[in-house]
Amino acid sequence: MRLVRGVVQHYSWGHPTAIPRLLGLEPDGRPWAELWFGTHLGGPAKVFDVENSAELTDGTTRPPAAADETAGLSTPLVAVSGELPFLVKFLAAAEPLSLQSHPSAEQAHAGYARENRLGIPVSNSRRIYRDPFAKPELICALGRFEALCGFRDPTITVDMLHEIGGGASVIARMLADFDLAHTIRYIFASGEEFRPLLHDIVAACAEHDSVGARWAVKLARMYPDDPSVAVTLLMNHVVLEPGQALYLGPGNLHAYLSGMGVEVMGSSDNVVRCGLTNKHIDVNELLATVDPSPLADPIVKAQPVARTSAGRLWRFPTPDAPFTLWVHKIEGTEIIRARTRELTLCGIGDTNRLKQGEVAFLQPGEELELTGEATLFRVTEP
Repeated sequence: MRLVRGVVQHYSWGHPTAIPRLLGLEPDGRPWAELWFGTHLGGPAKVFDVENSAELTDGTTRPPAAADETAGLSTPLVAVSGELPFLVKFLAAAEPLSLQSHPSAEQAHAGYARENRLGIPVSNSRRIYRDPFAKPELICALGRFEALCGFRDPTITVDMLHEIGGGASVIARMLADFDLAHTIRYIFASGEEFRPLLHDIVAACAEHDSVGARWAVKLARMYPDDPSVAVTLLMNHVVLEPGQALYLGPGNLHAYLSGMGVEVMGSSDNVVRCGLTNKHIDVNELLATVDPSPLADPIVKAQPVARTSAGRLWRFPTPDAPFTLWVHKIEGTEIIRARTRELTLCGIGDTNRLKQGEVAFLQPGEELELTGEATLFRVTEP
């Protein structure tokens, strides 16, 4: 069995204790936003062969899931697995992430070629299309997880905005007279002229007790004068319980607000941001790629696949994605058989060979016998 050591990303929005505690480590005062397991160049993981390993310098035979360089742990994962089409993460957000969407494969291919023709370096912070690939994502909650995901039914939104009143009623009337696409474009394209109305909207939200209004006020404090705050009032506010998930396909406007989960994504860096961030935003590109269709139920439900003598297996539907996420609950002894290249994460509980927070890489046809009580997240090729 090959254990994978992930790469920590200390982004400012990360939670200082959630991931360290999952790994059984002492927090170090820094935000631990993401722990990457994959072959992505932004954080390539390494592997450790447990069966054929020598003792490490600290007297153990197991590397930490994430730490500084460990003796005997020098083999890049890519040397064993080849380039993986997916990236797997533990993600822990203490503060909201940017409001963003991801392009389709066709949009990514065209955008990548266009920015190449313009001579924009891939490393430039203003570059949007860093590769020609789509970036579908799935986030499965490990605890309570809040997010904005897709657009609410406009008829429901109109009623809610009228209840908030003030400047929000102006947006309600526009949404009733036109549609989501027109309203979104108006909010983003009005520039300085929209600022007084935005202030009226936030003031009205401060007097309202709905969850959307409360988040609008909080986001306005963090990002004053950002029109994206008004756009969030058009969106679904979602609270995931452990085991529930969101699947973010092309054009889905979303922002993670808080919580911890297992995220799986296509191995791409293409993100179109429109606000709630200090990073580069491109509203015109967002409007060209976002899907303004209402999303009635953002939560993706796991489909039961099999029941065994020692556990159960579910699969999340991820259409057109270069990955499949399986949830495997074990109570006893279970043999894992890899059908494709696979990363298996132990998210909750422990087994005799894979502890909480640890990740194993399996080659096609490889078997792994585990005994214990645990919830595994198995990421495979489609």
